[in-house]
Amino acid sequence: MRKAILASAFTTVSLVAIAGFTPAAQAQQQATLCGLRDDMGTMLDQRFGEQPQAGGIVGDRIVELLVSQTGSWTILITSADGRSCVVTGGDDWTDQPVTSPSKVKADKVKLESTL
Repeated sequence: MRKAILASAFTTVSLVAIAGFTPAAQAQQQATLCGLRDDMGTMLDQRFGEQPQAGGIVGDRIVELLVSQTGSWTILITSADGRSCVVTGGDDWTDQPVTSPSKVKADKVKLESTL
């Protein structure tokens, strides 16, 4: 359900575009959900129960990961003027170690061979 909500509200911006904010990325960003950082944080908390969990700096911007106890998650990027935009979001966030792509592919092959 969250994916359907996010799909109607957000446009995914590639990580390369985040770092550089090229003109094409800026045009694409205009279709994203943006607002003042405090307002965006309040909205994500009230709608999804998401709280900041991790963050970092990319150039003069802050990238944050907000996660809820139910597993929904959102990535926000905030510029120096305090404007935040949703980059992407989803469901089923886990704090478990990430599995390597080759292991995921091997597991998928095993699963498909049993069907």
